[in-house]
Amino acid sequence: MRLDPASFYSMTLQEFLLAAEGFHQLEEVRQQQDWERTRWLATLMLSPHARKGKSIKPRDLAIFPWEKKPKKKNKAHANVMRQMIKAHSDG
Repeated sequence: MRLDPASFYSMTLQEFLLAAEGFHQLEEVRQQQDWERTRWLATLMLSPHARKGKSIKPRDLAIFPWEKKPKKKNKAHANVMRQMIKAHSDG
């Protein structure tokens, strides 16, 4: 989605940061879907070459970082964003 200049310049810092974070999340999901599609295609292509009675599963080929157990989130990023918003709204 494109943002016209008038809308961009009328945004507050908080609105801009939320929009940027939303765009980042959308792009991350798109890339994850592309990688998962590629892994699925590789699985289909390799399946005829598997030993008899053995099937290849997508996770046998690769496990992506977003499929692993989540670690504790780094709260530093969120704190920096809160401080920027607070400093902007106080000034």
